[in-house]
Amino acid sequence: MVDQPHPDPVKFKPVTWREVEEGCARIAEEISAKGVKVDVIVGVLRGGWIPARLLSDYLGTPAMGALEVKFYRGIGETAERPVVTQPLIVDIRDKVVLVVDDVADTGKTLNIAINFLTHYGPRKIFTAALYLKPWSMHRPDFYAEETDAWIIFPWDKAETVEELVKKKGLSLETVSKITGEDIEFIKKIFNTRRMGTATTGDR
Repeated sequence: MVDQPHPDPVKFKPVTWREVEEGCARIAEEISAKGVKVDVIVGVLRGGWIPARLLSDYLGTPAMGALEVKFYRGIGETAERPVVTQPLIVDIRDKVVLVVDDVADTGKTLNIAINFLTHYGPRKIFTAALYLKPWSMHRPDFYAEETDAWIIFPWDKAETVEELVKKKGLSLETVSKITGEDIEFIKKIFNTRRMGTATTGDR
């Protein structure tokens, strides 16, 4: 799950698939170097699932689970309240658990994940994220890089393009330069997503 940026970012960081793999490899290397034997990996949906799967491969930890945390603000409520919407279906009792997200931005998601998983009786919980924002309230035990930029992951590129165009008022040409992607590809994923969200009513 991607924690959206805290301050309004002024710079962008497009991330390639290779950088994702290398970042996960660095995290796995550090985990191994510290002698941590992970029994179960829990990926935070949606953004954390891909790095979680890579870490499962690199660490040789086949046992995986998923956790989804969403933030809602009800009528008359001034603060968002977190809701865990994806039940945990893997046994973590007396196990060493690694919770993985793609970015620790506000840090709220990882804190909620830890509090939720604690009720299932794990022996130890570690956290990992590909990227850490300097203002995060939770500093992961393992991370690949710290940055204050707006991160553009390969798995949320269409969503990011839509937000930059619709909410930030940028042109597709400008977004093409920011992401380093060909303008025709940017147009394709923008139009495809626009048609998809129009169908589902997500405007």
